[in-house]
Amino acid sequence: MRYGRLDRRARTITAVVLLLLVVLCVVLFALSGGATYLAAWTTSVAVALVALALLSLPRRIILSDEELELRCLVETTYIRMSSIVDVEVVEGGALRHKLPLLGTCGFGGYCGFWLDLASWRVYRCYLTTREGCVAIHTSHRRYLVSCAAPELLRGQILATKARCSRDE
Repeated sequence: MRYGRLDRRARTITAVVLLLLVVLCVVLFALSGGATYLAAWTTSVAVALVALALLSLPRRIILSDEELELRCLVETTYIRMSSIVDVEVVEGGALRHKLPLLGTCGFGGYCGFWLDLASWRVYRCYLTTREGCVAIHTSHRRYLVSCAAPELLRGQILATKARCSRDE
């Protein structure tokens, strides 16, 4: 199953941040009169931050009998089916009442660690959109995942978990 496309807010944030980084690098280069330490350092940091954000973009969700894989461009998160406690569809904005701790705050998606201010729990987010998300609660961590069909993903996870627990 694929993640959905970026929502309009994430596309806008991504475009604005890229534009601001390019403008900042050009202005520093122009004001410094050529290639100086400050312009080179700022450009290097900007390129590194953009590369790190792009490497953590969610790509696809793979469900097998043993685990759920959340694949990004570089990293893959494995969630064992036996450790899943609850799966629920989050309606009306998954990031409402959540504060970003570390990650991309809309730049290429909503990835990283977010603090839920209502329950004081930390969620690991793999979101491309804030609508139509699935919350996966394991015995030791909570995940927020966006997909094109959240009800279908929830049903498939619960059916696979029930089938695997019945086989044991």
